[in-house]
Amino acid sequence: MKLLIADDDEQIRSGMEEGIDWAALDIKQVVTASNGLEALQRFTELMPEIVVTDVRMPGMDGLELLKRIKEIRPETRVVILSGYNDFEYLKKAIQLDAVDYEMKPIRVRNLIALIQQIKEDIIRERATEQEFHKYLASYKANFADEMLTGSLTDRLVILEGLQQYFGFDASESLICITVELDGNWKSDSALTKSATDAVLRLFQSGDLAERGICLSSKGGKMVFLVQAKTNSFLYYTQFANEVAGLLRDWNRETKSVCRSSFSAGISSPGSAAEFERLHREANLALSRRVYAGLSSVHIYDSSTTIHDKAIVGLLDNSGFFSQLSRGELAAAALTVSHEFDRIKQEHMYARKSLSSYSCSLLQMLKVTARNIPSDVIERIQERIEFIEVHEEFLLFDEFRESVVSVFEETAARLSKGLSPLMIRADEFIRKSFTSELTVETLAEYVGKTPNYFSHLFKREFGISFKEYINRLRIAKAKELILSTNDLIYEISEQVGFSDYTYFTQVFKKLEGYSPAVLRKQRQD
Repeated sequence: MKLLIADDDEQIRSGMEEGIDWAALDIKQVVTASNGLEALQRFTELMPEIVVTDVRMPGMDGLELLKRIKEIRPETRVVILSGYNDFEYLKKAIQLDAVDYEMKPIRVRNLIALIQQIKEDIIRERATEQEFHKYLASYKANFADEMLTGSLTDRLVILEGLQQYFGFDASESLICITVELDGNWKSDSALTKSATDAVLRLFQSGDLAERGICLSSKGGKMVFLVQAKTNSFLYYTQFANEVAGLLRDWNRETKSVCRSSFSAGISSPGSAAEFERLHREANLALSRRVYAGLSSVHIYDSSTTIHDKAIVGLLDNSGFFSQLSRGELAAAALTVSHEFDRIKQEHMYARKSLSSYSCSLLQMLKVTARNIPSDVIERIQERIEFIEVHEEFLLFDEFRESVVSVFEETAARLSKGLSPLMIRADEFIRKSFTSELTVETLAEYVGKTPNYFSHLFKREFGISFKEYINRLRIAKAKELILSTNDLIYEISEQVGFSDYTYFTQVFKKLEGYSPAVLRKQRQD
């Protein structure tokens, strides 16, 4: 929409034009005029939907301007401003169909509310009732998005928007709370919605609802804005701890109802104009979950220093490079383990940094270490891709396990001292173990008889061909049970078992518990 402001007082005119974030109110264009004649000319050029004009101006007064505007474009809304409490002016303005008559000086927040109301009235007339409610919902969502992205900074616009769209008085001191479901909540939309709805119900039915609102709820992420009442440090400390305790209570209930947990961050107190800072602090506090683990609640303090700074560490360490290039992978695995101990103690790197560093270490192993079989290289690449895909949800211990285990597995593989024949056979097995695979197939592949191949295999690997295949399949099944929501019988088929009963028997024999127990542990 477009707005015309007419007033012969330059200070008032520029104050209204520049002192309000009109774009945030969806006013796309604002023009001004210093007298009635100029205002009429601007009006005929622009045809704005809304006009705010002073009464007494040179050339043409506001009432005459109102009359001319209504002759040209009757649907235009005109607000009359006057420094004179004159009944005749008011009566004439009403007769000429002015939408409002305001006395100077008008408060900026009142003007914002008035323009917003006029704008909505115009939209309501243009649209059906259903379209209008859809517009309001869309504008409310856009308003919240602009607050969350930091593009909305005008304090008065924020205050009025929170009051109008959320019925929330943000004039007092506030805190921001960010809540995010634990784990990969994007993988199961039904479970995510159920858990998010449970958290919202707990908020709406509790004490916090009386002094706060849910500003945004998208996917597994929620943002709450709560009145802190005062900036007193002692009061805030007590209140923040009470909120943290309440969130932990919610977590226990959400786990019992939805078998899903969340973590949260709580900001320091501040005003509505400081919302960008409050939101950033709450997210910074929440990011400590990477080290603390699931179901954790954190209160922001100035010592929180987690950031996206790149980790150099072993990537520029000549000793580590020498270990890899000489093939001393057992020593390299120990070095990597100690490196993650150091990083956890520093407690300062965000997920993005941990993900990038983990992938770089694995890439370094892949291209620097000597004599790595092709299937091991594929395994390393699979782990890199897994980290990149799941970066948003992994915790520190999962980054560590992903890297250290690959170093240890590679070291163990190369330390076996397999013959070239068995290395070739092992590469084939690791590429094909999820499909039907027999001794006869492998024997033909390496050019030996089945009996002789079985004898060589057991001598070099220490176990039979069948047991080796089963161990690979069960290891892959465990990974899928923990990282996907596929049904267990589907996973058994994916890893190469045609008989589900036999799969569960083998799984329990090797692991000591059933696949269902592992899935339940993952859900818990």
